[in-house]
Amino acid sequence: MAPAVRPSIRWRSFMRRCGLLSDRPARGWYDADPIGVRSGRHRFPPRPLLRERQLRQPPPPREIGTMKPPPRRPVVLVFAAYYRPAFRSGGPLRTLLNMVDQLGDEVDFRIFTRNHDLGSREPLAGVPLGQWCDVDGTQVFYGSSSDRSLSAVSRMIRDVGPDTVYLNSFLDPSFSILPLVVRRCGWTAPGIRWVLAPRGEFAPSALRIKAPKKRLFRSAARLTGLHAGLTWQASSDFERDDIRRAMGGIAADIRVATDLTERLADMPPPATPRPEGPMRVCLLSRISPMKNVCYAIEVVLRLRCPVEFSIHGPIEDRAYWETCQPLIAAAPAGCRIAWKGEVSPDQVRATIARHDLFLLPTRGENFGHVIFESLAAGVPVLVSDRTPWRDLDARGSGWVRPLETPQAFVDVLESAAARDSAARRAAAVSAHAHALEVSRSAAVLGANRGLFLDAATEAPPAA
Repeated sequence: MAPAVRPSIRWRSFMRRCGLLSDRPARGWYDADPIGVRSGRHRFPPRPLLRERQLRQPPPPREIGTMKPPPRRPVVLVFAAYYRPAFRSGGPLRTLLNMVDQLGDEVDFRIFTRNHDLGSREPLAGVPLGQWCDVDGTQVFYGSSSDRSLSAVSRMIRDVGPDTVYLNSFLDPSFSILPLVVRRCGWTAPGIRWVLAPRGEFAPSALRIKAPKKRLFRSAARLTGLHAGLTWQASSDFERDDIRRAMGGIAADIRVATDLTERLADMPPPATPRPEGPMRVCLLSRISPMKNVCYAIEVVLRLRCPVEFSIHGPIEDRAYWETCQPLIAAAPAGCRIAWKGEVSPDQVRATIARHDLFLLPTRGENFGHVIFESLAAGVPVLVSDRTPWRDLDARGSGWVRPLETPQAFVDVLESAAARDSAARRAAAVSAHAHALEVSRSAAVLGANRGLFLDAATEAPPAA
């Protein structure tokens, strides 16, 4: 038998690329002579070679949905006067902290703030100055006065490249007016949404403090278009009306997004038996005319039952606090009034829980975080009619009385002092249930989320 004719190397390489020749050892005449070179009969590729070619095909691609990268979080640059570990500024800071805690997984917050606390020039301990640092998973820049200039603020906005700039005040020169001047001069990139949260600064009682200065600034701002094209955040329908009344048509885009609170556990606070002795009343806030501390002292002095009135919080306005001293000195026997000093944020609820009632005859609150803290502690509250908490009487969690009738406050305090233990326990349960419902509102969370996530998809208003 004549030996088989072996194709040339180039021909074998061509046949192998076409799938006509296998590298397997020959098992039969059709493997050794795949195209009939020996027999002189050309034939189609053998079936085993076709199967081998099919096995060499690449696998089908994966589902497209499994290969999508995670969505990019919108970047929000926040200008805030104070941030943790500062704590003396009260409600505006508490609102910002709750917003970052609850929306931080969806929004990339970058905080620019001071390096000291309210009423102090001492630098905050343990924080680096003049550089970005991580604070509980959020990037924070603690700046000195040299970092608060037109050029420095313009450079920061350009370097961060935010989708939204969030201003936590209306009147703050460094953390509201200065960034808006940078924007008005055109020193920021186009396409940035600007959101301003006044934090109760348009309440009629707040506007009466240093009224000429505030009227002059509002007039100048309207003439220069400083606030044109902003999105305004109102914490309630009442604040929305205050903004419209103060700013007029320039405040065209107002969104109501109630302040976020801490999410509470289902378990109500444990019942603490009231010790024998006078009723314990607490006021915890910054000591300033807006909080109406002198009014609260005057109400307590009119009580005919024994009472212990504890005042907690930093002294923001020392001249105002001096006007309260003669009232405290005039307290009769059976009425003890004392200032207990500042309270750290992690001790606020525990401090209020040691009392029977929380008293705050404020001249105006856009939300009132300390009211929420009292309800969360199971302590009923007595407040003025100038807060969003208008349904306390209907919910059984407290009382709302007008400032024009001080005797109404006196009557509530005296009736609360006469309640038995069962009535006090029922009020504590109602107070905590009220706070629990507020802390778990999906509508409130959605409204706050929309301030930032909508900005990533919508075109910002024209400046």
